[in-house]
Amino acid sequence: MKKITILLVIIFTFLFSTTSWGDWSYVTENVDGSKYYYDKDRIRKSGKYIYLWELTDYLKPSPYGDLSVTKYIQLDCSIFRYKILKFQSYNNSMGEGEQTSNSTPPDEWKYPQPESVLEYMYNKVCEEHQ
Repeated sequence: MKKITILLVIIFTFLFSTTSWGDWSYVTENVDGSKYYYDKDRIRKSGKYIYLWELTDYLKPSPYGDLSVTKYIQLDCSIFRYKILKFQSYNNSMGEGEQTSNSTPPDEWKYPQPESVLEYMYNKVCEEHQ
């Protein structure tokens, strides 16, 4: 009986363990080759707001040596504005490796620039999850 229990624990540990954040959905890339994703599985709605995790995967390291950043976003689709609630950067691609920063930016609404990657991505999120 002990052997079966130990075997089951080992099997379930390997089946359900993961080192990645989740299943990032590719959205687009910018002219510099940086790729933009969001996590469809962790989108939440509360009232008129949508909350989501987005990931930017850099083609080349940033000036700080980071290869990716994740942001937790509060999105207001009714007037198309967003607020960054959490910002994290990593020394490897796809939000993996050592976390090099973890901050809570100032509490302020921003508006994506017309024809920008953020405008495209947030339009897509609003259309799919409203």
